[in-house]
Amino acid sequence: MNNLIEEYRFIDRIQDSNINFLFGSGMSAGYLEILGNIENLLTELDKKVFDDEKQKALIRASILNKYFEGVIEKNTNILDEISTDPKLASTLNSYKTFFKTLNQLILLRRNKLLSKQVNIFTTNIDIFLEKAVEEVGLESNDGFGKGFKPKYDLSNFKKSIFQKSLHFDNSSEIPVFNILKIHGSLTWKYDGGNIYFDSTLEQTKMLKITSKSDLIEVITEDIKSNEKDDLESLIAKIPASTIDETKFSSFLEEYDKLSIVNPTKGKFQQTVLEQKYYDLLRIYANELERENTLLFVMGFSFADEHIRDLTIRVANSNPTLMIYIFAYTTDARGELEKVLDIENNVKNKNIAIVSPSQSEQGDKDLKDDFSYDFDQINKRVFKQLLEKISKPMSKKIFKATLEGFGNE
Repeated sequence: MNNLIEEYRFIDRIQDSNINFLFGSGMSAGYLEILGNIENLLTELDKKVFDDEKQKALIRASILNKYFEGVIEKNTNILDEISTDPKLASTLNSYKTFFKTLNQLILLRRNKLLSKQVNIFTTNIDIFLEKAVEEVGLESNDGFGKGFKPKYDLSNFKKSIFQKSLHFDNSSEIPVFNILKIHGSLTWKYDGGNIYFDSTLEQTKMLKITSKSDLIEVITEDIKSNEKDDLESLIAKIPASTIDETKFSSFLEEYDKLSIVNPTKGKFQQTVLEQKYYDLLRIYANELERENTLLFVMGFSFADEHIRDLTIRVANSNPTLMIYIFAYTTDARGELEKVLDIENNVKNKNIAIVSPSQSEQGDKDLKDDFSYDFDQINKRVFKQLLEKISKPMSKKIFKATLEGFGNE
């Protein structure tokens, strides 16, 4: 792994760059299901003309319910800590380890002129990021202001935080993690033209108790059988009997109140959400345009064509930008190479795909034996970086620096 750190010049990059992350659904896949082909199913469904609109509504409700059960509903367990599922605890712990490690890395960097803000852009709507950073007691910014009814405002992301020493009069900037949720969030609640913070996941809990019976089974990805539904197979599952739309109409109505980007090519139910999406993409582009900027891409497939095209465009316009994309397996690396076509699309050669080496994965027949999941990236990249950066420091200076009051 030391060879990996050296091969990609991670130490120099993280020491002297503005740091950004782009997180995809792979980061929460330890507990939440991935989309599979849900986006394609919903996109095809939108285009399909039905003689009976009730059939279209039934299929839409069935697909969205699959997404609700696999991703959305499980967030109430994350919030209320009522689940004994070890996958939830393990995934949350990965996020917490990430934050604690990055916080120390930022404090120990040799370049003291760089801002201590770290931008985490994500298409995930789940609450793992917010939950983890709160539990480890670090400063974060999710775009919401203070008060009894916090309102979402993009200007909140430009705030730095300084802390005074308990024993001396000097103050120092402390790390702040900006959480920018490009596809919206389950904590967002639309009301009167604004987005407010929903700390209890009220709309998600409303969906849990909403009637959604007589739906058809949707297979998005069966790993064992390698089977998955397409639109025609879902149409074939529609019962011959009369469809009672009242069994699921309230579910569709409540679902559309969620302030999240729909997993379709059409994406938007609310104009204000569409505006926030493009505003956040502009912030993403502006941050990557800054001189000496670093972007780590993790658990992200670049299926969102807007983000994909924007990332390639900025990589070509900013030669001081460096992008590292972590591929889950060597197979995933192949998919990323196909989607991005780095060789032909990126003139500055400043996008690198980092995937498990053959020696890490073992024999070719066992290439799924090892993968770059969240735990492995934490262990093999960020913890290794922290160890190398902190090694030359004395224990006294190391401790003082982590407290934010030391001067090497």
